[in-house]
Amino acid sequence: MTRAAEFFAGMGLMRAGLERSGIQTVFANDICPVKAALYRDNWGGDGLHVGDVRGLHGDDIPDIELATASFPCVDLSLAGYRRGLDGEQSGLVMDFLRILDEMAGRAPGAVLIENVPGFLTANGGEDWQTVISGLNALGYATGHIVVNASAFVPQSRARVFIVARRGGRVELPDAPAPRDDLRLADIAEDGGEWWPPSRLAAFLLSLSPLQECRVTGYQGQEGTGFYGAFRRTRNGAAVWEVRADEMAGALRTTRGGSAKQAIVRAGGGSLAARWMSLPEYARLQGAGDMRYGAVTPQQAMFALGDAVCVPVIEWIAEHCLPAS
Repeated sequence: MTRAAEFFAGMGLMRAGLERSGIQTVFANDICPVKAALYRDNWGGDGLHVGDVRGLHGDDIPDIELATASFPCVDLSLAGYRRGLDGEQSGLVMDFLRILDEMAGRAPGAVLIENVPGFLTANGGEDWQTVISGLNALGYATGHIVVNASAFVPQSRARVFIVARRGGRVELPDAPAPRDDLRLADIAEDGGEWWPPSRLAAFLLSLSPLQECRVTGYQGQEGTGFYGAFRRTRNGAAVWEVRADEMAGALRTTRGGSAKQAIVRAGGGSLAARWMSLPEYARLQGAGDMRYGAVTPQQAMFALGDAVCVPVIEWIAEHCLPAS
């Protein structure tokens, strides 16, 4: 069985996808105690090391065939001002490469690195090339693929994956196409705490003319649809943007001014809105069967927004990683 070490593990959704494909995680590291609490509740504490990756060294890592790194994306995104690898958080990927180097002859034969598509272009592409060159210097051939979670769940969430292997070229398949039969209604909870008229009125007042026209159209349609909505800060004021399809946008954390997501239900002359719930966040990440009671719902939603989508990882493991 292939053994994996998971860096920047979060609550363990990388592990969830890998284990569905028969890959066993034997080591995990994350600095966040909240995410670690979720990890322990779902996977136990064996092999989990909570702390700064900068404190880890090659000798701390057991023998493995695969190392994964979902390193922080904040400095690669617009919310993080595109500081790139010069940023305090996204730059931690260099410590991941350092650890692989320190493992020397015990370094794994395969590496999987995940991040936002902005990683490809941050600092004019220099950050991407720095990581690729670092892997090449360690003896890895590399390839990359962008996969959108919308091929599996009703969430538009594109992520880029670097697949690196020792020995030979890396040839990757085409990414799965987004599905047009997935709807936010498929994962929405029955009921829910829909906003009272005063809150709904404030929501409507915050819409731009384009957004207002879109929502009015949804309200007047014959059937009922569900749509993702984001609260953003524009010029110091909170505004709402509603998607043009029956999908959720990419789930986000609240760090760095990122959007908070709600659900709009509209059709047949009616209109309602509410915050998205924890079960809905979990289902959109393909993690509806996991436990979340070790932390508050808000903390769990933060961890989910900062994680990978489980069925995407399962697909990557089956189609892009070397056979065990």
